[in-house]
Amino acid sequence: MDTTSGNHLWAERYDRPLKDIFALQDEIVQKIVTTLKLQLTLEEQGWVSRKRTDNLEAYDYYLRGLVAFDFTKEGIAQARQLWEKAVALDPECAEAYAQLGRTYYWEWVYHWSADPQTPKRAFELERKAIALDDTLPMAHSRLSQLYSLERQYDQAIAEGEMAIALDPNNADSHMIQAQVLNNAGRPEEALGPLAQAMRLNPHYPPMYSVELGRAYCSIGRYAEAIATLTEANKRIPSFGLVHLLLALSYLGQWLSQEEPGKQTLEKASTAARRTLALNDSYISHVVLGEVYLYQQQYDEALVEIERAVAAAPTETRAYAALAMVLSCMGRLEDALEAAAQARRLQSGSTLRGLFQVVIADAVAGRYKEARAPLERSISRYPNKLENHLMLAVVYSELGQAAEARVEAAEVLRLNPHFSLAVHKQRMPIKDPAALERHLAALHRAGLK
Repeated sequence: MDTTSGNHLWAERYDRPLKDIFALQDEIVQKIVTTLKLQLTLEEQGWVSRKRTDNLEAYDYYLRGLVAFDFTKEGIAQARQLWEKAVALDPECAEAYAQLGRTYYWEWVYHWSADPQTPKRAFELERKAIALDDTLPMAHSRLSQLYSLERQYDQAIAEGEMAIALDPNNADSHMIQAQVLNNAGRPEEALGPLAQAMRLNPHYPPMYSVELGRAYCSIGRYAEAIATLTEANKRIPSFGLVHLLLALSYLGQWLSQEEPGKQTLEKASTAARRTLALNDSYISHVVLGEVYLYQQQYDEALVEIERAVAAAPTETRAYAALAMVLSCMGRLEDALEAAAQARRLQSGSTLRGLFQVVIADAVAGRYKEARAPLERSISRYPNKLENHLMLAVVYSELGQAAEARVEAAEVLRLNPHFSLAVHKQRMPIKDPAALERHLAALHRAGLK
């Protein structure tokens, strides 16, 4: 009992013969000391855990699971085993069920399991946690993450709002809501919940920085993304998503001509290779393939993207990247087929994979098809130079000269030093005639 608040810290029942009283005392003291050490370790990492079970041994396994969980395949498997022991010892421990669901969530994200029941198992565990304790914010937040993977964004956001309403001071609930908004293609809106989460937990875990870096990358604030993700990488160097986002941020800087080309592209390559070494997932192959493309290593790019498609044949992003690589290689018919497949897989409420499909359409001369999705994207991401650049091409080719000049002005607003000569070196369109047509469209729009 905490005598200052009247709250139970923990209660545990021990049945031993009286003659074993001293051994029993030692056992109790040892368990308490171990648990306190685990709590201290987690607090130093920014995690705050409240004890919601009277079974000290189950709570001990629960805390050990939190310590073991490190966003690697091996770490997540170890955490799962520990949380399974926790629920075996206390079948009423809602928090342990919620965390078990989290392991299936990441297995689903990275396509680590071929078991088609993985999503179902994740949902079952979170709903079990809510059935045991419907006031547990974490369970609602984890369910929110799962709905976002199903692209049921309205339901995901609603669950996140419920978690926040149950405990407005729970920093993790705000962070996960930001993650869901990032998943939904609403990164600008994610910045508010992230700022709130960081205010509530000044010693926040590195995952908060990862989501902040992801939001910055998505809205074209690449320098801020790189600084944030570099700091996160110091704390969780084995988390593949950090390196993946760093690779995308360096690519964004390179395309936007914010930094010298060769050095920035080399950093993107290093980060992409590190991503694949840590997590052999489809998205790791996609990003490495895109880096190869901008290095104009076309065969290597195609191999990586084809591996991504084979690993995740239902993912929009894989087919979108395939469409872009094939179009830049000059295989336009194959590119348009891949683009059509990406559109079939794409949810109407997300813009993931859009930019790659637009490039494929533009290179193939399908400017009318590229115009509307680019316009929608710019309304959501007004500060992404790449989108304005491609829309300037599209408008110019469609004879909308005034609109093309507006987009060219936006490119120069975002980077006053943007150069067509540099862009010519960096745009990986293999066919010289197609590349010259692309550059001529930008020149007509007013870029030099």
